Amino acid sequence: VDSGKTSLVKALSTTLSTAALDKHPESRKRGITLDLGFSNFQIDIPEHRQKDFEGYDKIQFTLVDCPGHASLIKTVIGGAAIID
Repeated sequence: VDSGKTSLVKALSTTLSTAALDKHPESRKRGITLDLGFSNFQIDIPEHRQKDFEGYDKIQFTLVDCPGHASLIKTVIGGAAIID
């Protein structure tokens, strides 16, 4: 399902894994995500949450880009297990 998951990850991310954003040649050829891709971005800790993150100046969010196609459900389930 082409809903823009990879495009959103690309727009948000500042650090990418070696497998992120459809780097696999077959992904680019077919125009779909085949593998899991990992990336992250950081934000400054909001003032109202500073107490909760004492000693830190940033919060890091890690993103997992999973395939959206039913035929790749095993990969999606693997991604969900990693996220959990």
